[in-house]
Formats: sequence, C-alpha cells, structure tokens
Amino acid sequence: MTSATKVYYSQTTQTDSRPLIGAGLRRRRVMTKDGRSNVRMEHIADKRFLYLKDLWTTFIDMQWRYKLVLFSATFAGTWFAFGVVWYLVAVMHGDLLEFAPPANHTPCVMQVHTLTGAFLFSLESQTTIGYGFRYISEECPLAIVLLITQLVLTTILEIFITGTFLRWPSPSLTSLRCEGWL
Repeated sequence: MTSATKVYYSQTTQTDSRPLIGAGLRRRRVMTKDGRSNVRMEHIADKRFLYLKDLWTTFIDMQWRYKLVLFSATFAGTWFAFGVVWYLVAVMHGDLLEFAPPANHTPCVMQVHTLTGAFLFSLESQTTIGYGFRYISEECPLAIVLLITQLVLTTILEIFITGTFLRWPSPSLTSLRCEGWL
C-alpha cells in the first residue's frame, strides 16, 4: 500500500538565518572590529570639560600634530617661566649691570645681566647641554634651590611626555596574549 509521501520537518530545524532564542534582539558592539567606539555621549552638559577630567587619556588620544605643538609649547613655556624666575633672582640679588654692583660682588648666576641671558641659562639648565659662561655660584643658596626645583620639575615633565609618546607604538595587551608573549 503506497500512500502519499509526507515530509515532516523537525521543530529544531531552523529554516531562516536567525537564531531561535533572542531572534528579535540585535545588540551592537561597544567597539567596532577596527577599534572605533560605538558609544556616543549625548545630552551631557559641558561636554568639553570631560576632556579635562582625564588629561592622560586626552593626551594619549590626541593627534600627533597637536601633541607635538602642545609639548613644544610646554618646553618653551617652562624655559621662559624659569628664565623669568632666574631674572628675578638676579634682580633681588643686585646682579644686573644697571644696579652698578661693586667690584667684589659675586652674582648668583654668572653672566646673567638681561632677561635673554636668564632665558639662555634656563635653557642650558633644563636641557642639560652644559654650562658655558653662565653658571651658578655658591654665593646664593636660593639659586641652588631654584636649580634643583627646575631640574626636578623638568624630569617630571619629561616622564609625562615620554609616557604619552611611548603609548602609541606599543602593541595591545590582547595581541601580546594571543601571540604567547604574556
């Protein structure tokens, strides 16, 4: 006895490309596969101040041209700021030629008679290129403390700048784990 052939499909067979569970839900990734963020910050008052809350990440994510301009301006600014401080030390100690110091007067910083000379001394001190004609004397303890302060602050600044520049070429932690380095 032959009957019409009936085909029964199993209930577990999936005929469309969607999964059975959660078929209507489609979740977006937080990060795309190429590393861009899918998160948008909307309706946030004073969004521009968010960059100032986390300066380290802001500097790391900054474009190279802005990073170079910012750090060059930072170095030039610290050279000038400490140059002004060195000039004020020379003014307070009476080292400038316009004060007509006596012949036996020992200045705090030799050969610093103008703001330009103080700027050059600050540049020589901060970049550690060595002293030529300008150097501090042991006559003025304030100059010794100021030199130490300038060098410590400069070291901290250079550590910060080096950290932001070294962040760029380093591989991600995930890629190091995948390759077996970690």
